[in-house]
Amino acid sequence: MLTTRRSFMVLGASALSLGLAGCLGATPPVTFDLTSASGAPMRRRSSRVVVITLPKTVQTYDSQRVVVREAGNVLSYLPEAQLSDTLPRLVQTRLLQTFEASNFPNIGRPDDQLRVDVTLATELQAFEIDVASGNLATVTINAKLVDEQRGMIFASKSFSATQPAATSPAATAIAGLDGALKLVMSDILQWTARTA
Repeated sequence: MLTTRRSFMVLGASALSLGLAGCLGATPPVTFDLTSASGAPMRRRSSRVVVITLPKTVQTYDSQRVVVREAGNVLSYLPEAQLSDTLPRLVQTRLLQTFEASNFPNIGRPDDQLRVDVTLATELQAFEIDVASGNLATVTINAKLVDEQRGMIFASKSFSATQPAATSPAATAIAGLDGALKLVMSDILQWTARTA
């Protein structure tokens, strides 16, 4: 019985060490950031306060992983890459920074405790490397402007952009997505300035 117990303990310790070695040997994903769009300072006639809410999206995009769309609408993730924050939070921050870089007046987040006139509500509809369409970084965001005083949507528009990209190396994929996102954010900025 003693021999059996010792054998079990030795085997258990060996299995544990192999498991730890496997975990330690795994390559951690590289963390990438996204950047805001830089534009020329703009003048805006309206003095209404605009806040940018956290974008809504489906669970597939609500993570730090980078989505790859293959033929037949099969979805996977880039295996060796992750974003610096969950995608909705990252897009909200970079969109706000895009507005601020252009000196857009009276812009903020919901938790800034502002007296809100207009809400810029967005939905992330695509943020992916579309392999099936020829290795394109695709970003699509639907934006709505909500009049908080009247409780109604008074403008809505979908913005989309693509950039050449590949799934490998991961840096190429992220660069394509970052470029497409910048185009979309610039368009949202110009549209909001004209409309809000």
